[in-house]
Amino acid sequence: MSTPVRRAEASDLRGVVEILGDAFEDDPVMRWVTRKASYPRYAFALTLPVSLPYGLTHIASDGTGAVSWLPPRVELDSPISAGVVWKGLTQYGPGSLLRALSTLSLIREHHPKEEHYYLFAIGTLRSSRGRGVGSALIRQGLARCDDEQKPAYLESSNADNLPFYRRHGFEVIDEVRLPRKGPAMYLMWRVPR
Repeated sequence: MSTPVRRAEASDLRGVVEILGDAFEDDPVMRWVTRKASYPRYAFALTLPVSLPYGLTHIASDGTGAVSWLPPRVELDSPISAGVVWKGLTQYGPGSLLRALSTLSLIREHHPKEEHYYLFAIGTLRSSRGRGVGSALIRQGLARCDDEQKPAYLESSNADNLPFYRRHGFEVIDEVRLPRKGPAMYLMWRVPR
């Protein structure tokens, strides 16, 4: 039985941040930025308000998973202000801030120019993995891609997730490594069906 999925509203922001924060707590790139478990929630609290207004952020009706896409020709901008920098410095230190900025720079540098839907983030609560929640979440976005005949793109920050994405039609088009012996990121592309 498939998990019901609905569009996330502004009132769901905190819940989506919590779901993705939990899902990415053991993510290699997030852990490379800082070992502090609170960092994924901090990062998603900054970026999700940018993507939520496009109406492509969805949440599992039972609160076990969430996904956020960006439409074609829209770039993910992280609202970097003096306050954001100060909070990042005081909570996570200057090394973490530099690693986070390196990650964002690498993502921007390798982002495809061709028009596409960007799967910015998808995750399920760690306690709900393996129950089909991720598949239910990704299917609705991929159906839109197929209906509009638009490709989809993502960066996987965890090699363990590559089989999941491959099952949904994505293929690795490049592998980039973060500096200073950082983890690899897998750039993946899906041709519409």
